[in-house]
Amino acid sequence: MEIVSDCPDTDQVLSGNPDGLPPIDEIQTREAIEAWLDTAGDARIVPRNGEAWGRNEDGTVFTAQAEDYMVEITLRNASECPDAPLFMNGVPVIYRLPDDS
Repeated sequence: MEIVSDCPDTDQVLSGNPDGLPPIDEIQTREAIEAWLDTAGDARIVPRNGEAWGRNEDGTVFTAQAEDYMVEITLRNASECPDAPLFMNGVPVIYRLPDDS
């Protein structure tokens, strides 16, 4: 399952295969993200509440539900869209375009 971005090729994985999920031991609180993210511009912190991945003591990979956040950035137009999913300090980023673009 994915979180659909307004920019092609930048959707974020929400659950399922661990590839593309954030590491469970790097999940940041809203307060921690606020400490480094400049939300005065076109960025805001929104709930993601998807799965994250981790490793058991024996090294096997698992996924688990996490109450986490992502950064949502509103771009001026589609020409600013990146060409791949991105993370900021380990936090997934999703892109939005204005309704009039």
